[in-house]
Amino acid sequence: MSEFVADSRGAKKRDYWWTVLATDPVALPVTRFLAKRRLLSPDAVTGLALFFGLAVFPAFAIAERWSLALGGVFFYLAFVLDCVDGKLARALGVTSARGAALDALADGGRRAAGALGLVFYLWRADGYGLGSGYRHDVILAAVYAVLAYYFIEISGAEKGQISSKVGGRWDRALAERRLLPNPGMPDVQAVVFILGPATGLVVPALWVGIAMVSAAILLTVRRRLRAP
Repeated sequence: MSEFVADSRGAKKRDYWWTVLATDPVALPVTRFLAKRRLLSPDAVTGLALFFGLAVFPAFAIAERWSLALGGVFFYLAFVLDCVDGKLARALGVTSARGAALDALADGGRRAAGALGLVFYLWRADGYGLGSGYRHDVILAAVYAVLAYYFIEISGAEKGQISSKVGGRWDRALAERRLLPNPGMPDVQAVVFILGPATGLVVPALWVGIAMVSAAILLTVRRRLRAP
């Protein structure tokens, strides 16, 4: 069952933690402002999301402490705008197949730019990575990218197909706050591409991201195998 149903504000009634706690507080007011003033179309917002998403790559690749943090800011802005375009399209009643295709392009571009940028960063950085010699920490970025891509493919994450069957007081308490009980790719991406770069703890963030995606893959495979 999908919980990705929009409420009157355009926000999903239940969503992932990073989206609810760190993105919607910015995305919702921006959406209301744009819907009222009609300054930008949803497709124009998607274009801005793609711009900031692609800008993550050069920011990470410069391999300076300041540029690493800047890349994290770009990733956050791209994700906020990615949330705004869908909300704005629903608010204006202008959803379309073209808009959905542009949104998928912006999503993929942001993730690819972040992963490639971290590869370049870890290869060039001196003193921030934990590896040496051939910089084995570069492999972590590649492993994360492969696992994340595989998870998206098998889970239907981009189609809003999720599992939230936890039940009990915990699930009800989270539901009251619009939170899903299970972490998703927005949460993982926040750790890897925003929190890690912002703190300079890129390699530990990659380990956490790999652990989260690996657990998600195992749970998804288990759920698929048990399905009738």
